[in-house]
Amino acid sequence: MRHSCHISLLLSVLVCACTTVSCNRENPAYNRENIKATWLVHSLDGNMLDERSRTVMTFTSSGTLTWAGILTLEDANYQWGENTLLYEVYCCDLDVLGSFNGLFGHLTRIETEQNYSFIHNEDSLMTLGLERWTLGGEETVPEFSQMTMRKLPSTYASTDTIAGVWQFLTRGGEDFSSYRMQFAADGSLTMSSRSGENSWTPMGTGEDYYRLYDNFLALTIYDNPVFGTPSKWDVKCFEIESISDSTATMSMHSSGESFTLSYISTN
Repeated sequence: MRHSCHISLLLSVLVCACTTVSCNRENPAYNRENIKATWLVHSLDGNMLDERSRTVMTFTSSGTLTWAGILTLEDANYQWGENTLLYEVYCCDLDVLGSFNGLFGHLTRIETEQNYSFIHNEDSLMTLGLERWTLGGEETVPEFSQMTMRKLPSTYASTDTIAGVWQFLTRGGEDFSSYRMQFAADGSLTMSSRSGENSWTPMGTGEDYYRLYDNFLALTIYDNPVFGTPSKWDVKCFEIESISDSTATMSMHSSGESFTLSYISTN
């Protein structure tokens, strides 16, 4: 009995010691409720990511993590897609595990286990420090040590912001008015090119689609020589700078290029 009590006491001391080391006044325990939202990963090690390199992470109350980003397919095809993983928050640490399928270039399903610490956390801004990352049971060294993300508003998923037909005006300050994009409320996308004075022809033969995360826009397009790869699937991502109701215009940028569009009509 005394031996059992001694073991219990020792375990309690070890738990307290670990808690003291990992969670203190400078690095307090993370509020588990705050993470249950959708976050846009915008920088690694303090360096802002190109729009196409950004990912979106949605933490649910049921312990699942939906990790959205560019899926690598066969024959150099790319689509925007999602992987569902599991997560657990304990004190100052975040553990993630599950399987990647296409995300980060893995064509076949591969198991992953990731361990992070909360470096900086506010209600709408979070920086995670990478402690360990394994793929297929093998420990790997990603090209970053810290990942920073911002929380998206709860209404981010509404497509009402851009639903309708938009005609491009300029691309990099040059005329680009021969192209239009139609955003449907169900997430489908149609891009068209001018074929006459008042006529437009849809581009490509695939089922294009888009995903809108607050001001981050990801397009998946097929056989599109303007934004994609001919006869292949590709992804084009934008950051929306502003949408003006008074002028019915939208400004956005992607990979250093700026674009302006004009609202034409509803779908």
